[in-house]
Amino acid sequence: MRYFLVSLITIITLAANAQNLTQNLRGTILDAESKQPLEQVRVTITSTEPKLTTLSDEKGKFKITGIPLGSHTIIVSFLGYETAVLNNIIFVSGKETIINPELREAYTETEEVVIQAESKQDAINDMATVSVRQFTIDETFRYAGALGDPARMAANFAGVSGANDARNDIIIRGNSPAGLLWRIEGVDVPSPNHFAAQGATGGPVSILNNNTLTNSDFFTGAWPSEYGNSNSGVFDLRMRNGNNEKHEFLGQIGFNGFELMSEGPINKETGASYLASYRYSVLGIFDALGINLGPSGIPKYQDITFKIHTPVKDKGALDFWGIGGLSTIELLDSKLEEDNFSYGQRGTDVYYGTNTAMSGLSYTHFINKNSFWKNTLALTYQKFNTTVDEVIRVDNNGDTLDNPITQNQFNDDSYYTRYIWHSTYNNKLNANNTLKIGLINSVLGFNAYQEFYNEDRNEWINLNDNSGESFLSQSYISLKHRFNNKLSSVTGLHAQVFLYNQTYNVEPRLGLEYQLTNNSSLSAGYGYHGIIQPLSLYFVQTPSPQSTSPTTYEETNKDLEMTKSHHFVLGYNKSFKQDFRLKVEAYYQTLYNIPVSESDPTFSAVNTGSDFAPILIDSLTNQGTATNYGIELTFEKFFSKNYFFLFTTSVFNSTYVGYDGVERNTTYNGRYTVNGLFGKDFQIGKNNQLRLSGKATYAGGRFYIPVDLNESFAQQEEILDFDNAYEAQYPDYFKIDARVALRVNHKKYSEEYAIDVQNVTNRGNVLTHFYDVEKNSVEYEYQLRIFPMFLYRMQF
Repeated sequence: MRYFLVSLITIITLAANAQNLTQNLRGTILDAESKQPLEQVRVTITSTEPKLTTLSDEKGKFKITGIPLGSHTIIVSFLGYETAVLNNIIFVSGKETIINPELREAYTETEEVVIQAESKQDAINDMATVSVRQFTIDETFRYAGALGDPARMAANFAGVSGANDARNDIIIRGNSPAGLLWRIEGVDVPSPNHFAAQGATGGPVSILNNNTLTNSDFFTGAWPSEYGNSNSGVFDLRMRNGNNEKHEFLGQIGFNGFELMSEGPINKETGASYLASYRYSVLGIFDALGINLGPSGIPKYQDITFKIHTPVKDKGALDFWGIGGLSTIELLDSKLEEDNFSYGQRGTDVYYGTNTAMSGLSYTHFINKNSFWKNTLALTYQKFNTTVDEVIRVDNNGDTLDNPITQNQFNDDSYYTRYIWHSTYNNKLNANNTLKIGLINSVLGFNAYQEFYNEDRNEWINLNDNSGESFLSQSYISLKHRFNNKLSSVTGLHAQVFLYNQTYNVEPRLGLEYQLTNNSSLSAGYGYHGIIQPLSLYFVQTPSPQSTSPTTYEETNKDLEMTKSHHFVLGYNKSFKQDFRLKVEAYYQTLYNIPVSESDPTFSAVNTGSDFAPILIDSLTNQGTATNYGIELTFEKFFSKNYFFLFTTSVFNSTYVGYDGVERNTTYNGRYTVNGLFGKDFQIGKNNQLRLSGKATYAGGRFYIPVDLNESFAQQEEILDFDNAYEAQYPDYFKIDARVALRVNHKKYSEEYAIDVQNVTNRGNVLTHFYDVEKNSVEYEYQLRIFPMFLYRMQF
C-alpha cells in the first residue's frame, strides 16, 4: 500500500504539467420509438468555454472536435422533441467518445409542435413507468465496491440487498435471486456469472465485461409486458458497438482478470465494426505464483466477449454477438488454513466447474419511418460439474483423526441449452401512441445427471438421470398512450406456455404516470407475473418405496405449475436544483404456487438460490405462498461539478407459508438496508483526474435454521432445529469500501491506476454457521475481511 501511494504521488507530480489535450465526440441521434435517425438536431456541450455545438446530418450523425478532457454535460435538443440532458460524459485521450442519444417526441393536442422542458430520462425502455433505474457504465467504474461488476453496482439501488461478499446475487424486495431475469441484447439468458449455480443467478465473479456494455435498465417490480418468466426483477443489458472509424485497444489488470480488448472498423464506408475482449483470472495467476489472497479456494476462470455490427444500407442493421466463460474452483475443507475464507463450505470438499456460452444473431429492419421489425436467433448453453466429498474428522468412537478422510457424497454432470427466436414489431403510431408486439419461442434442451450416496441404503441414488427437450412460448403486446401533457399510460399483456407439463399463464400489466409539475410526478404500476421452476427441478427422481435393487424411480415434480405473483407499486419522483433527485416507492407483492414439501414442512422455494447447490427435492407441491411489502427512498445527486452522491434505504418485510401452514420469515427478510455512496473528482494539472469514492452499507442479517445442539451431539453430526426455522437471525451486516483512482492522459493513450479496498474496517460479517463435531459447538464462518485489489488500465 505504501509503495502504491508513493508511486501515485509521483505520477500526479509528473502529470501536473502536461500539455492541453482534446478528444472528439460523435454519434447518431435516433427517435426513441421508431429508431429512425433525426436530422438537424442540436448537440451542445455546455460545460466548455465557449460552448461547443453542432447539428446532426440527414443520417442523424454528428461530430464535435477539440473537446477538453474530463467530464462534460451534453444537451441534445430538437424542435418538437423532449430535450435530453446527458451528464458525466467522460473524455479521455486514449478513446474517442461515442454516444447515441434517443429522443422522445413531445406530446401535442393540435398540429402545433410543443417544446418540452429539459428532462432526465429514467429508463431506456419507453414502456417503463415504475421501479426502474437506468445505470451508466461509468458508474460501474466510479462506485466504490462495484469492482467493475454491474450486479455489485446494482446492490446500491433501493430495494436491492447485497449483504454477501462471496457472491453477487441480486436479492430484490425479499425475493429469491433465482427469480431475476437476465436479458442481453434482447435475449433471455442464464446467469452470466462464473460459478453460477443451477436455479440461482449469482456468482463470485461476473462474466459480464463492463468495457463492452453500454447504458442499460434495471427493474425491481411491475415491469412491462415484453419481459416474462420472472417474479423478482429484470436486468436488461445492452452491448455497445465498436468504433467504426478508428482502431482502439485496451489492456487491463484487476479483480476481474487480465484483459485485452480490441475494437475498430471492418468497413469504414458501410460503418461495420467489431468489438472483442478476452480475460483470464488474475487470482489464478497470483495463486500459481504462491501469493496467498485469503480464500480457501481460488477461482480460476476465463471469458470472452465479442460483437460485430453491420449496417444494411438504409434498411436496418445486422448484429452478431457472443459471451462465453469457463470456470473452476476447489473448496477443500480438508486443506483449509486458519483464517481462510471458505465461502461457507465447511465439512465438505467441493470441486466445482461451470461452462457458460450465449450468442445471438439479430436483424433490425426499418419498415418505414415509424416502424421496425427485429428478429433474433440465439443459443445459450450452461454446463455444471460438481463433486462433493464429506470430510470426516472423527471416527466411529468419537476420537479425532490425525488426518481427515473424505468420502464421496454427491456428483453432478449436467448441461442445459436453449434455442431462442425473439421477434418484435414496434410501431410509433403517432406522437402520443406507441405499439410493441413480440413473440419469444424457446426450445429448452437438457441432459441432467445428479446422484448422491444414501448411507442408510448403502447405495448411490439417482436424483436426476434425464435428457430431452421441451418448449416455452411467450408472447406480448404493449401500448403506450399519452392522454395529455400530464398523464400517460402503458397497458400490456404477456402470455406464456410451458409445454413440458402443459402449464400456462396470462399476465396483464399496467403503468400510469402523472406529471404534477415540471419537476415532479406520481407513478403507479401493476403486474401479474409467472415463472417456471428451474429446469432441473422437474426431472428430480424419487426412489419407489416398494423398489428393491435395482432401484426404480418416479418423477414426482413433473406436474409443478408456474410460481405466480401480483406486484403493486406506487411512486413519487421529484427533481430539484441541478441534478438532484428524490424518489419514494411503496410496493406490495403476493406470491403463490410456490413449491413446498410435505416431508420438510419448513421448506419453500422462495428461500433458495443464494448458494452453490441446486434445488433437488422430490415430491414438491404448489401449495406455498409468500408476501413482500415495503417502502424505499432514493436521494441522489447525479455526477456534476465534479462530485456525486447516492443514498438509498429500504424498509421491508418478507414472509412465506410452507406446507405446514405456518408463516415464517424468508431467509432474505433483512427488514432494512441502507446504502450511502459519495464520490469526488479532482483535476490534476490540465488533463488528469483523481477520483475518490466511498461506500457504506448497513443491512439486517439473514434469517436461518439454527442447529439443535443436543441432538447434534447425540448423533455426532449437524442436526437442524426445524421447530424454530427462520426465527434466528445473523447479526447486522456493516461494511465500508473505498476507491482511489488516477487517470493520466497522454497525447495518444490514457492510463488509470486504482485501488479498491473492500471492508476498510476489517469487520467480521457472518456468512453462515456450522456444527463443529470436535468442539460440540456452533461455529460461524465470516465473510471477506479487509481486501485490497489493484487495477491498471491503458486505452490507446
